[in-house]
Amino acid sequence: MAEEPRPTTDPEDDNLPPTTHEQTLNIDLADQLKLRGLDAEPELQYSSARPDVEVRIPPVTVAVEAKVGQTNAKKSEAVKAAKLRLDQGLAQCGIPLCYPKGTTRETLAESDFMWAVYDGTSDKPDWTTGNLDQLAQAIQLVPSQLGNPDVVAKALSTSLDRAVGTLSESQKQAMAKALDLPPRLQGKGKASWDQPAKRALLLVATAVMFHAKLDQHLEDLKPDQDNRLNPPEPFQGPWPPAMSHTFDTSDDPIQHFLDAWKLILALDYKPIFETAIAALYSCHQDPAFTNAIKETAKAAVNVSRNIAGLRHDLMGRIFHTVLDTAPYDGSFYTTTAAATLLATLAIPDHLYDWGDPNCVAKLRITDPACGTGTLLMAAAERIHDLVPLARDDTVVAQSLIEQVLSGYDVNLTATHMAATTLGLLSPTTRFQNMKIGRALLGVDEAGDTYLGSLEFLDQQPKLMSWPNAAQPVSQVDTGEKMSHEPADIVIMNPPFTNASLRHDQFSQEDEKKIKAREKQLFDNKPTYMAGNSGAFLFLADFISKADSSTVAAVLPLTGATDKSGYEMRRYLADRFHIETIVTSHDPERIYFSENTDIGEILLICRRWPTGKGPKPPTEVINLIVNPSTPSEAISVAWDIANKAVESRGYGTVQIWPRSRIANGDWGAVQFLSPYLCEQFNQLEEGKSFPTVTLDKVAAIGPEGRRIRDAFTKSAVPNANGQRALWFHDTEVTQSMATKTDTHISAKPSKKNLAEKYWGQRGRLLLPHRMRLNTVRSFAVRLDIPALGSSWTPCNLTQESTDRENLEKSISVYLNSSA
Repeated sequence: MAEEPRPTTDPEDDNLPPTTHEQTLNIDLADQLKLRGLDAEPELQYSSARPDVEVRIPPVTVAVEAKVGQTNAKKSEAVKAAKLRLDQGLAQCGIPLCYPKGTTRETLAESDFMWAVYDGTSDKPDWTTGNLDQLAQAIQLVPSQLGNPDVVAKALSTSLDRAVGTLSESQKQAMAKALDLPPRLQGKGKASWDQPAKRALLLVATAVMFHAKLDQHLEDLKPDQDNRLNPPEPFQGPWPPAMSHTFDTSDDPIQHFLDAWKLILALDYKPIFETAIAALYSCHQDPAFTNAIKETAKAAVNVSRNIAGLRHDLMGRIFHTVLDTAPYDGSFYTTTAAATLLATLAIPDHLYDWGDPNCVAKLRITDPACGTGTLLMAAAERIHDLVPLARDDTVVAQSLIEQVLSGYDVNLTATHMAATTLGLLSPTTRFQNMKIGRALLGVDEAGDTYLGSLEFLDQQPKLMSWPNAAQPVSQVDTGEKMSHEPADIVIMNPPFTNASLRHDQFSQEDEKKIKAREKQLFDNKPTYMAGNSGAFLFLADFISKADSSTVAAVLPLTGATDKSGYEMRRYLADRFHIETIVTSHDPERIYFSENTDIGEILLICRRWPTGKGPKPPTEVINLIVNPSTPSEAISVAWDIANKAVESRGYGTVQIWPRSRIANGDWGAVQFLSPYLCEQFNQLEEGKSFPTVTLDKVAAIGPEGRRIRDAFTKSAVPNANGQRALWFHDTEVTQSMATKTDTHISAKPSKKNLAEKYWGQRGRLLLPHRMRLNTVRSFAVRLDIPALGSSWTPCNLTQESTDRENLEKSISVYLNSSA
């Protein structure tokens, strides 16, 4: 009989008190998770048919496999056990977990655990340390981390392209016009209907996904009142509607969905299904249109099967994978990790009385640039975490959908997906008052110009109707308008785009009118319209409660540093307490939005009551590692709230004085090192300390233009073996220690000049014509002395016995200061 493996121990743990038996700890852990709202069951005694702790979050089962001790060996054992549960098909995700050595039943609730989210793709998952509350939140978020949304989004995009390819030009145009989708203007003003048709099919796909989500509930949801009628009357008719996936066996798949969705509208879900029905009615049915809808529906059903819970980040990924509007309208998809971090910081547990049964219903949370609803969904999930477990979750979800959350966007496809996203909060909730509005950006039929939700600054925005097949699409909704109530929390990732591209989707005449309206609305306001985000900060102040409210935003880093944002920084500091600024110094991810590569910040501002005294300083968090999952984001937010960022190694913290913030100086975001920030600040203030310019200690040159004049690149070495670092390729030159990339030879007519320049070659090279979005190295040291085309030699003029280390030090300094 094989000998049982001996448990691995850490010698440093020998003096710790005895540990409670692992199975007992697992039973207590399950009880603690139940207290935090999770459906958790411990392993049955003497049974291996259940994980140590099994947590069910339909449709996902999570296997928690626990070990006592937090050594590398114990972590490996926990991962191996979690992998086994996935291989056995007992769970869709594993949580390898390690109790601290010495944990007892009495200390369990106060212990710091180590855990990872394991989906089977890597045997070395990222580990997180935290308490029981953080662990429970991480487990609750597991469905939002399964599957690869990028892969799923790209697969759906490919399927939609195939579907569009089966349509005739007249069908593409008919679908687009039925949904009020303008053509994409190409060269010489030629209109293309491919992208609008793809958008229309995407709206059908999202309706199919929501239908698939409803399938498991429809039989129990037979309505008492028929909400298709105004006023509603007692429901008469067959029930339940056909299930989404059965379209594949139908003789007429289009009619299959029309019948089902018309019936579902008796419940409600008007924003989701009326628009999709309009798309299905847009064309005469023929084999091409039928095949396009079948292709779309099949892809949508596959999405709903492959991503547990149709998590909300998938909607954002799909939107930005399928569509490419960001360069023109500045729509950037907030990552779910950043959305979770921002929402958790914006809605701390002490801000409201969560024990009050009416607390949630009284809240008003607005995103004036909601896109696909990612930030609204993150706020909703945060509230769910804070509400006591005894509360009825259905009531909370209905309050969130009908009363609490409101969002506006200018994009029909985005708002349709936002409605779908919020509907996924509780598909069984029969909501009739969803507060998602499509605000007109552009010029209406009467020639009047509107700036989307920014019109709240002057008047009610023009809200556009949801397209439906029963009546022609109206550019401006003539029915009831959404009334805006002052917000407790404004949470947003406002549009940010290059001034030269902004509004390029419009005709020149309309673009001119839009920019004239911007000037009219923001003249003499502390905004800089080139980036557009300043206008939304001004709007956030306007639509939030004047006495007690919070503004939480994702903003470009330049908003905290550039001269263009100076007036807005001073304005915000006057109107709010700038409580927290978070920025990322993670070299791989300096941003918080998915489809951008610019540096960004997370900003938390709160009203400061009159008479409360001077505003406190601002806490600036410079992250070393930007969290990539909601679970990691929750841990970072917890550590920010508990002043543990530096001790946990997440980053550095700087307490920036109130006077600097009020003066528009938010420079603490610029450097990870507080020391460098302070030195930079002293330099800006003109305080003297020893400095020397580089040209005083080094000979710099010849620069690249002279080298190109005297030398030519060569495929083979010449007799002298002359080499150069010719290119500055960001995909190749990513290290301070690098090598030359080409041979060079003197031009026959420039031999004397070439010989002179060759005598100035060096190992330390500096780049020129730098662009921050393409250059990663700001100084390099070569293995041999050489010249450069995009690089300039820098030779130390002072004698030194340690030239090599001096050159390396200068290279490090120039890179760290860039």
